[in-house]
Amino acid sequence: MKTIDPTIKKETAFIAGMTLILSALMEAVFLIVGRWDLPVLFGNLLGSGVGILNFFLMGIGLQKALDKDEKGAKATVAFSHQLRFFLMALALVLAGVLDCFNLLSTVLALFFPTAGVYMRAFSVNKEAKEEAGE
Repeated sequence: MKTIDPTIKKETAFIAGMTLILSALMEAVFLIVGRWDLPVLFGNLLGSGVGILNFFLMGIGLQKALDKDEKGAKATVAFSHQLRFFLMALALVLAGVLDCFNLLSTVLALFFPTAGVYMRAFSVNKEAKEEAGE
């Protein structure tokens, strides 16, 4: 297998860091409102872990697609999307069925990597504007 592109590692680390920060904030909110328990923590870990894995696998899928022709690239991206969708659906089913996971904390944590992507885009745009002198 080809080595993992350093950009994928760097961006996944950023997403993991943002997810960790948002997860800590969510845990604090659950604690403040008096609804914190271990299933909240386990749901947070499940959702965050699957969300970060989803982002990482998306990067790997895109990296593999770049080495293929147009038809092969489309098939690779489609397979990656299906696999990642299945993993997220499985996490939600597990959180809904097993009492050791809080469904709300799992769902919220699945969105943390997406929020990290938007924060990253905002910070990159801000840096680009500062470099351009705007």
